[in-house]
Amino acid sequence: MRPCRPLLRKRKQMRSSDTRKIEIVTRPLSLVLADIGRHTKRFLFDCWNWKAAALSVLFRAPVFFLSTQRHGFHTMATAGIVESVFRMVITGINASITQSIEWAEPQWMVAVLVLAVIPGVTMGLEAIVHSLASTPNLLAGLLASLALSVLSSGFNWFSMRKGALLVGREAASFGTDLSRMPMLIGRFVASPFLIPWRAMRLKSTRKGKPQMFGEKAPF
Repeated sequence: MRPCRPLLRKRKQMRSSDTRKIEIVTRPLSLVLADIGRHTKRFLFDCWNWKAAALSVLFRAPVFFLSTQRHGFHTMATAGIVESVFRMVITGINASITQSIEWAEPQWMVAVLVLAVIPGVTMGLEAIVHSLASTPNLLAGLLASLALSVLSSGFNWFSMRKGALLVGREAASFGTDLSRMPMLIGRFVASPFLIPWRAMRLKSTRKGKPQMFGEKAPF
């Protein structure tokens, strides 16, 4: 099975969601993106993240069911099917990119890509797809979908750095990942409140600045 991360330089170790030790590496983001560009099939299609795609469909179709509920069942069903197919494809690709760049440096640029660029580009494609499908009340659906995209993209990144929702050589079983979901969701929700606490603790010990999703989590 092919690895779904680029061949990088600085090596560390972490544990996957089934407690296996796996090796992670870091490299400048520009070089990682260049690798993705040179090996597009490997990183975006061979490593298509079916785990993130499957989870995404569960939460995305209801958004357009609700936004089109006043236009009849046929319209709701059409919008839901269009959204499900679109999300199945695009979320798997987006998550494969996230897995490829999760440990790249600098991390603030990875954050911009994961939390802004990827959701923004996805929303643009989503608008085109639903416009072609004549989905009514499109703006409301797109805004709700964008909010979910930012949250889900951030959660995927967070989870991957904890060894979950990975595909390829580094992956644990989907069942193992699902068993960790309650803990990961709890930590993800709590992290914005715990980061300031960790920052103050690091400042008091003079060990440096905290990272948003650093190797040492703020919890």
